[in-house]
Amino acid sequence: MRLAFIGAAVGAALAIPGLAGAGDPWLLLKPRPETPLVLDYGARREALVSLDVANTTDRTVRVAKLRITYFEGDRAVGTLDPATELFIDAGLLSDPRVPGGGHDSWAGLCLAPPTAGTDRVRLDLDLRQRRGFRSDKGAQALELTLRPPADPPVLSPPVQGKWTITQGHACGTAHRRGPLGQEFAWDLAAVDPGQGPTFGRPVLAPADGRVVSIVDGIVDNEEARTYPRRSLVDALREPLWYFGNHVVLDLGGGVFVLLAHLKKGSIAVAPGAAVRKGSRIGLVGNSGNAISAHLHVQVMNRADPTAPGVTGVPALLRDYVEITTRGERHDRETVVRRVETGDPPQGAVIVVPESP
Repeated sequence: MRLAFIGAAVGAALAIPGLAGAGDPWLLLKPRPETPLVLDYGARREALVSLDVANTTDRTVRVAKLRITYFEGDRAVGTLDPATELFIDAGLLSDPRVPGGGHDSWAGLCLAPPTAGTDRVRLDLDLRQRRGFRSDKGAQALELTLRPPADPPVLSPPVQGKWTITQGHACGTAHRRGPLGQEFAWDLAAVDPGQGPTFGRPVLAPADGRVVSIVDGIVDNEEARTYPRRSLVDALREPLWYFGNHVVLDLGGGVFVLLAHLKKGSIAVAPGAAVRKGSRIGLVGNSGNAISAHLHVQVMNRADPTAPGVTGVPALLRDYVEITTRGERHDRETVVRRVETGDPPQGAVIVVPESP
């Protein structure tokens, strides 16, 4: 396993333009994904990348400084110097270090492309290494291509009425940093009590498709009173526990949708069945990794969220009204807009009209 990792990392590192000490780098840097996706939330853009790091030397290497430069083609369009916040926001040391011969993962680094046309980013690392009373200096650069999602699938919201996006998939969210194909998931909770609480609300098929699999029969949690806290070992042994009762739909073209935390005994479809957009799948519940009732919706590239190579697929929702707020205190402003296709951010309220 170690040799396979180093072999892959060597290829990535030696291809880096401007690498100091070319052919003999201190650190081998392998990005995940190789080409980060840029998501656009109106005036805010972001791209998440993680770096697998291997130290090829016998002494600890420390990142003394990080600079970030964004490009449109060959033209620089933005610079962050120093870019220490990239490490801090990811929960790392401001000057991360890798022991001699060791490996590390710098996960959850959130890039912020400044323009819609930003298509490349360069990370310049100033490195330090102690040798007795002496401090040796080194420098490496990593260049990454950035791209927007290509032809994202467009879904109908799987609910009706007024719902809050309680968790989206911005860089800092558990969804975006989590495993099991949930990188671009949404969590939704109802906010129109006149139509009933979240628990027990209908869940609808977001598109025509075929049922791949279901899990039913898991007891719903009574909020924090019966939330089944699991150890890391237990969660790794039974990863599907996170989703509780759930349904996976095959939409065709290698696109799958998982609808999770459904109410025990409410699933109204069977594996192999064809479903039509808007048909009832089940009811919102509180099973699995859920303290309060909500619906988890994720789009992925595999039918099984535990399969090797599974990744989240960025998708859009269609035909809803979005309500967001911006500003602080007395300057807060409510923005209401009708959206034909969009990616509602965390904290937004979406209003979905009932089907005739």
